[in-house]
Amino acid sequence: MIEININGELQRLQPNTSLAQVLMLKQIEPKSVALVVNQQIIPRSEWHQYQCQANDQVEFFSAVAGG
Repeated sequence: MIEININGELQRLQPNTSLAQVLMLKQIEPKSVALVVNQQIIPRSEWHQYQCQANDQVEFFSAVAGG
């Protein structure tokens, strides 16, 4: 198991868990969020390839419409 921080909460994951799998585990609709890992935006096209590492700082941001 590895530990990462997701939006301020410590989470334990299996090694080699992708960002896409994290979204599924958290029951988050992928189209509704942007992801930042260790202060870098990860493009949606890389979510399946990006494997979480121990101590990663992951943040989800919801898209908000309006002005």
